[in-house]
Amino acid sequence: MGSYHVEKNVMGGPDQGELCSLAMTVASGSVPAMVLKALIELDVLELIKRAGPGAQLSPAQIVAQLPTKNPDAGTMLDRMLRLLASYEILSCSTQTHPDGRVERLYGLAPVCQFFTKNEDGATLGAIVNLSQEKYHLKDAVLDGGIPFKKAHGMTIYEYPKTDTRFNQVFNSGMSNYSTIIMRDMLERYNGFEGISTLVDIAGGTGASINMVVSKYPTMKGINFDLPHWTLCDWSDEHCLKLLKNCYNALPDNGKVIVCDYVLPTAPETSHAAKTVFLLDAIMLANFVGGKGRTQQEFEALARKARFEGFEVACSSYDFSVMELLKKK
Repeated sequence: MGSYHVEKNVMGGPDQGELCSLAMTVASGSVPAMVLKALIELDVLELIKRAGPGAQLSPAQIVAQLPTKNPDAGTMLDRMLRLLASYEILSCSTQTHPDGRVERLYGLAPVCQFFTKNEDGATLGAIVNLSQEKYHLKDAVLDGGIPFKKAHGMTIYEYPKTDTRFNQVFNSGMSNYSTIIMRDMLERYNGFEGISTLVDIAGGTGASINMVVSKYPTMKGINFDLPHWTLCDWSDEHCLKLLKNCYNALPDNGKVIVCDYVLPTAPETSHAAKTVFLLDAIMLANFVGGKGRTQQEFEALARKARFEGFEVACSSYDFSVMELLKKK
């Protein structure tokens, strides 16, 4: 799955952003194997191999050879394939179409000789199948739906009501990760200065808003609703509705501050890239319509919601802090 190497900063010490990305890569280490297992079950690697030496196929070309009528299969495959490309299990190139749409093409990297059948019909894919639980990701590609719901019979937001341990683990994971990101964000981002009222939409248990108000004690902080990391949890349609509501509720010259991970347009192999593709794969497995987005996709959502300004203010570990401005 690749080696671990951390860049040093200009002072000679380890780069904190790279260290955080490495930690997330290790903590989410089961995700690449989950994705690889599904691709092996779908016979995707063998399909690419049969296309010939050095061949690269688009997700649409692969889906055309699968027994599926799921309209989202191509998008789901693309997200799975680009994660493995960031781990150098697959190769990837891009094509830009006249309308500006970027299409990714995927091929087999050298390591795939061990995940496809050799002359004896043997493959280490059998070990992947042996060591991984059934995640239902293959079923979701072919039939549609959410892998988590297929496994548990309910969504990830409904399930905690039935499992006390999972509820504690889920909320602890969200709260701890939010706290780590927010601590660094408050050191880098000065966009909270001068704000009289701050509403944290989908603020979970309130860890983030508590940290902001602690630094800016004259600010009125409101923790609103419970779903976590809202934009990446939901489809473009739902996010657009949310952002339009925010726009309408904001006073003139108000702003929405989005802290979310931003995907590279093409797969990269840095720890930071691996982390955001891992997070996207987690969204794919657990949330209906949930996904990561490129900066261009975030900006497009902002424009559709009528925000007149869009700025990337800073980055905090694997997340970008984006401001959506209502200018009057």
